This record gives sequence, structure tokens and C-alpha cells, in this order.
Amino acid sequence: MTKFKGFTLAEVLITLGIIGVVAAMTMPTLINSTQGAQYKTAYKKALSVLSQAIVMNIALEDYDLSQTVEGGVNTKTHDDESQTIYTLFKNRMNVVKVADDTDFPADAVNGDPDFYKVIAIGDAEDRPDEGHFSDENGGNTALTAWVTANQPFGDMTYLFMNDGIAFIFDNAQYECAEQTSTTTDQYCFGWIDVNGQKGPNRVVECDANTYTPGTANANGGNADTGQADTSVGDNAVCTVTNPTDIYPVMFYGQTIVPATAAGRAVLYAK
Repeated sequence: MTKFKGFTLAEVLITLGIIGVVAAMTMPTLINSTQGAQYKTAYKKALSVLSQAIVMNIALEDYDLSQTVEGGVNTKTHDDESQTIYTLFKNRMNVVKVADDTDFPADAVNGDPDFYKVIAIGDAEDRPDEGHFSDENGGNTALTAWVTANQPFGDMTYLFMNDGIAFIFDNAQYECAEQTSTTTDQYCFGWIDVNGQKGPNRVVECDANTYTPGTANANGGNADTGQADTSVGDNAVCTVTNPTDIYPVMFYGQTIVPATAAGRAVLYAK
């Protein structure tokens, strides 16, 4: 009689079961790693596009962010010819959609696909120091929204680009200039959402127990908040293992940079 060598059905099922268990344990990590790499790449691209828009506007219109004027908070009343933050970026990028808070439903009770939910961050080290972004009227809608609202950010302008990236900011900000000890002009603030309304819509944050505060100096740097204000000696650091899709940024003059230690960690990590 001819004997055939092979595996029994039980052996095959056990092997497949082991493979399934291993796959179930490793797939989430692999997916998060892949998404994190995509978010990081899109984040760098967005920073580059925004920076190029500023440079182009200087060449064509001869003004940068420090020379902007206060604009309206509602896109329905925006003036495309005014010298606002909205005009600077909207006219120099491939913007396919402009929106404001009125374009999004107030809640997601009915599962509305247009709902723009943003996961709020409560830890001090994962958001900028509010004092470094106050406007000349003593407040900043963008930062107030950061702390108190999560769907969507209050009184914001949303610029959606052709690659799916969204730039979110308070158009009432103006004269965005580098802060010094002798002027009231201060940085302006916004968010880059690398995949628009698509989830997870979570603001990037430091991994647990990896944050090291920066040190203050004579210009008034805050050692506890992690704001990306290099002019006041901020050297806060942290580790971000799994980058997410929303990144706080600050912009002034001809510059746009990360506004938090977590944002810098993603941008400069190898």
C-alpha cells in the first residue's frame, strides 16, 4: 500500500488558530504604525505648503503675516481682497472648499456625516501656553476653543485643500508677529488637520510619562506648558509613538511652526 505523508485536519486547524491569534495581536500595531507614518508625511507637506504660501504672497502682494488686518469670523462675509490671514492663505493654496462653524451640525446624535468632531486635549503639556497667543484685545478665540470646545472649534475658518488637508484658524487674529518684551503683537494660532473631517480627528499628544518641561528665561518662557516659543527659551521635549491627524501650529511674520512639544516631536523625529 502507498503511504501519503501530510498533516491531519486537527494539526492544520491548530496552526491556523495560532496564526490568527498572532495576526490579531500584531495587526493593530502595524495599522497604527502605517497610519502614523502617513500622518507624519502629510503634516510635513502641509507645513511646507503653508510656508510656500506665505513666501508667494510676499512676492505677489508684498505683505506677510505680521501685516495682516483683522478679518470676519464667518466665511460668508470674508472679503477676498482684504489683507487678512484668510486672504493670504486662501489665494496662495489650492483650496477647494471654505467653511466655518455654521457649515457643520451642532452634534452627531443622528450620525450626521458632516459632523466635525475633534477630540479635545486636557493636559497642559499638550497645548500651547495661552499667554503667548493673546491678541491685542486680551483674548484669543482659537485658544479658548482649544480648551472649551471640541465640535467644531468655535468661530473658526476652515480651508480644505485639494489633497484633503484642512487648515483651521481664527480669522479675527491679525498682525501675527514674533513676540518680544517690547510689543503687544503676538503669535497667531491654528490647526493642521492632515485628513480633513475623516477620523480620528485627535490632536497629537505626548506619550504618557515622556514629557520633559522646557526652561524659562528672562523673556518670560513658561517651563510647564511646552509651547513651541523658541524666542523664550522653550526646550520642552516628549515622545510621540503613534502620531495622530491634528497638529496645533503657530504662525508669525514669514514663519509657521509647531505650537507644541508633541508637534515638534513628530516633525523632527527620525
